[in-house]
Amino acid sequence: MSNRTILILDDEPEIGAFLDKVATGLGFRTSVTTSADDFKRTVSGSAPAHILLDLQMPGVDGIEMLRWLADTGCRANIVIMSGFDHKVIDSARRLGIERGLTIPATLQKPFRVTDVAKILDAIAPSADVIDAMTIRHGLQQKHFFLVYQPKVSLRDPAAGAPGGFQTEGFEALIRWRHPRRGVVPPVEFLKIAERDGLMDELTETVLEMSLAQMKAWSDEGLETSININVSAQNMHNAAFADRLAAHCLEAAIDPSCIVLELTETAAMSDPVTAMDILTRLRLKGFRLSIDDFGTGYSSLVQLHMLPFSELKIDRAFIAECDKQNQSRMITKTIIDLARNLGLQCVAEGVETAETLALLRDMGCDMAQGYFIAKPMSADAATEWLRSATPTVA
Repeated sequence: MSNRTILILDDEPEIGAFLDKVATGLGFRTSVTTSADDFKRTVSGSAPAHILLDLQMPGVDGIEMLRWLADTGCRANIVIMSGFDHKVIDSARRLGIERGLTIPATLQKPFRVTDVAKILDAIAPSADVIDAMTIRHGLQQKHFFLVYQPKVSLRDPAAGAPGGFQTEGFEALIRWRHPRRGVVPPVEFLKIAERDGLMDELTETVLEMSLAQMKAWSDEGLETSININVSAQNMHNAAFADRLAAHCLEAAIDPSCIVLELTETAAMSDPVTAMDILTRLRLKGFRLSIDDFGTGYSSLVQLHMLPFSELKIDRAFIAECDKQNQSRMITKTIIDLARNLGLQCVAEGVETAETLALLRDMGCDMAQGYFIAKPMSADAATEWLRSATPTVA
């Protein structure tokens, strides 16, 4: 499959010709069709790297086509195009992503040359293509590193602590220091790692680095906890709990200092297996956090059955809760739900003082976000902890 191929499906020939002109001008090799049948034959025969897909067409709509692409295991970057309002386009995009498709962008008609060019520039792979081989090489060469974002208590102010907040712990966030591309953010490699079965290796790398950092802090007398993100793939490995416990034993770190985060959708993808693994993790002392709560499709019955200790409200609600009544009501409902289920509640993505004050008034337990602190290096996190730890005279 060439990395510079684009397949365009639009029932309006003039739009197809317009997109063809822009794409070829940027060095892509294009195929344009107005026929759903031709489109399917081309996808099956040539596996284009990128697809521009019209959402509304006579005879077959874009949702049907997204379903077909998902069923065939399509790995192309898909850009959805439509004249509908952004809510409809966003719904279609979310649906495609939930079905396993890669949809990095959308185009709302009418669009300009600059709109199309900007998106194609963003999705076109550079000379240093990220794939499973390069990720595995990066892991072997120890090119991955962690940054740490503080998680603070909203219950009681702490005089002298950074920002006046009691630090409850840090979330460990993985980054990739690529030898030619520089620092690569997780959005560029996590989906590939998920698709190609590398999440066990990535998760264990994060755990090993986190435990090493915890040991360094403990040796300095600095006590804290670390949140580590885990994948739906990890939830299908029966040995996962034992491996994590063995790592903690080797590093002499109490598992209760580790909070494992997984998304709502990942937790519910196979509830029986998840219940098995998550319960074993709790029995071994780990704490569990359900991440991005409110964006998945789980039932409250399943949420109640699984042994979580913490719930993190998705940043999409937090960003708007001081401006939109609907977001504010959803946020308050989730906070109350967490309290009623005996869970600690964390708001992530806090970016303003107004949002922080509102969350405190709503009774949210903890918060993290750029207003409190951006993700920081291990050295900066150490300084943060030192300033948060009172000295003994």
